[in-house]
Amino acid sequence: MAIINGRRIDPKNIRNGVSGRELVRQAQAGNGRRPILECGGKVQQIDPDRHYSPFELVDKHGRGAKVTSMPDRSKGHTFGGRRAPLSKRLITEQVVDVAEHLFKQGLEFDEEEAHWMVVPNFYLPQRWHTIARETPLLVAFPNEYPALPPIGFYMMADIPISPDGHFFQGVAHNAWDEPIARGWKWYCTYIHDGAWQPARNWREGDNLYTYFHLINEVLGN
Repeated sequence: MAIINGRRIDPKNIRNGVSGRELVRQAQAGNGRRPILECGGKVQQIDPDRHYSPFELVDKHGRGAKVTSMPDRSKGHTFGGRRAPLSKRLITEQVVDVAEHLFKQGLEFDEEEAHWMVVPNFYLPQRWHTIARETPLLVAFPNEYPALPPIGFYMMADIPISPDGHFFQGVAHNAWDEPIARGWKWYCTYIHDGAWQPARNWREGDNLYTYFHLINEVLGN
């Protein structure tokens, strides 16, 4: 017998198998959880568009499978490649908005894949003025944005040092390394897991404005 949320299902009722949508319904996934099927020590996410045969609901010893749910997970930041249309749309909306309100002198933006934006003349806080008064500044968007934030930001490599030592010729925390080969240095600014909280309406949660507030804070302290 298969065990679904602790209840045994009579095999006579699943002679023709069970639809994935029915299994999803039985798993009662929601609130950041995803439906899974446990069978024979293996776990697989339930595909609502599949039809599951009776043989997939018991292991080789005849022990019942279990349909339940588990918390969703993030596999971490990735950069480059194809971006989901929703991510591209939200990034584009936010970049246009900050261009209108924060950087009226203009921005450069990767309009094809929304992987990066550049403020050509970012004005540095006073504590930097013995080194430089302004610099090009690049923000790279992970493929998972806005669910996950950028990892640090980049300034041009002709700035020799920083006042606080957080400016590197390499990257850490799985930040995007491609800008390094193009003459940028990486400034380490890492947001801890769970601290970044975007909202369905991007204006109501953490967004690109949040990130530039953070940039100003770390450069100014």
